[in-house]
Amino acid sequence: MMRKLLLLGVGLLSAASLFGGIVNNSTSTPTAEDSLSFLFYSVDSLGNATTADSFYVLVSGPSGDVAYKDSAAISDSRVSSVTIRAKQFYSFKDQVSNLDGSGDAGSYCMTILAKKNTGGLLTPNVYSFQIIGDELSDQLALIDDSVNVKGGAVDSNRTELGGDSATTAGWVWNTQQSGHTTSGSFGKYLDTEVSGVSSGSGAYSFTIQTYDSGVGLAIPYASLGVRSVDQSSLVAVGRSDNLGQVAFNLDADSFLVVASASGYVFGGYDTVVVSGAGVDTIFCDQFDPGAPAFPTLCRVYGHLFTADGVAEEDAAVSAWLPSGVARFGMTVISPSPVSTTSDSTGYFYLDLVPADSLIPSGTKYEFTISLRDGTILRQRLTVPDSTSWRLTW
Repeated sequence: MMRKLLLLGVGLLSAASLFGGIVNNSTSTPTAEDSLSFLFYSVDSLGNATTADSFYVLVSGPSGDVAYKDSAAISDSRVSSVTIRAKQFYSFKDQVSNLDGSGDAGSYCMTILAKKNTGGLLTPNVYSFQIIGDELSDQLALIDDSVNVKGGAVDSNRTELGGDSATTAGWVWNTQQSGHTTSGSFGKYLDTEVSGVSSGSGAYSFTIQTYDSGVGLAIPYASLGVRSVDQSSLVAVGRSDNLGQVAFNLDADSFLVVASASGYVFGGYDTVVVSGAGVDTIFCDQFDPGAPAFPTLCRVYGHLFTADGVAEEDAAVSAWLPSGVARFGMTVISPSPVSTTSDSTGYFYLDLVPADSLIPSGTKYEFTISLRDGTILRQRLTVPDSTSWRLTW
């Protein structure tokens, strides 16, 4: 009787619960993210690993219901075995979608019960795993302003999540001298057009005109933003007319004017002094990003500037295919990053295959821009079928 009790005690001995990882639910060919693999064993009356004849699998889901149950011989194709120092061990592997029932996101408990016919020994092996609906990187890609910047970050509500005045002053604009028209507490560090911002409410009518310094011609339809000198507030925004002019209503003070126009590069931030009604001129030069290395590629380019208008040199810019290997005709495109750095003017470019030329069509690139003290941008974008394209976000 004592021996029988010992057999029962050991046969029901359970292994410690093991966490199987965070996985996707998928019906595709099993990969590292949509399959599970667990080691299990059968023990004899002395607690030593021994051979098993069959096994049972039981999975319960987040709702508490049984999501999956099965039994099979140990020779099942999902099981592989290995012998270590004359002891037998097993590995069970299956696709997540075969184990999780309805596939609801949440935590699952799984038991593999190994059975040895001789002596009727049963050895339970207990595990858990968690299913997620989407990859974190996929969720970040859906947030237009998911930008991490030196010393802090901004969430989807544009609320600062960390950092101080010293670090936020180092935030980087996405394109050279762009409109910078976002309003709000932290708007001075973001770069999103805001509709409905007026041309100002000051006492004096003040006109700003834009000119190409190379040929002396007006630049129509340039975007202009008027900001306080310390960039603590957005005063007015506007777009130049076909004569290259835009009128603002400004009070007597000094202001920064930031401007952008497709195909042009503006110099450092211009400071205008308003003491009454008047006119001031800001100048720019034509800009050509050049042709890509091969005519089938698109030159993706941009400029990086700090909040005070200083060019950001040596910022690392990279693009890669997060969905994995793609094809371009008969050529296999590696998902490994293609990288460059910004030069002394803040300029950078990458020559990439347009999305519509990739297989699968419409494949997105993940762009990352980093400085020595952290990542300032991470976003997935579709590269258009064009000779050149300015990177914006």
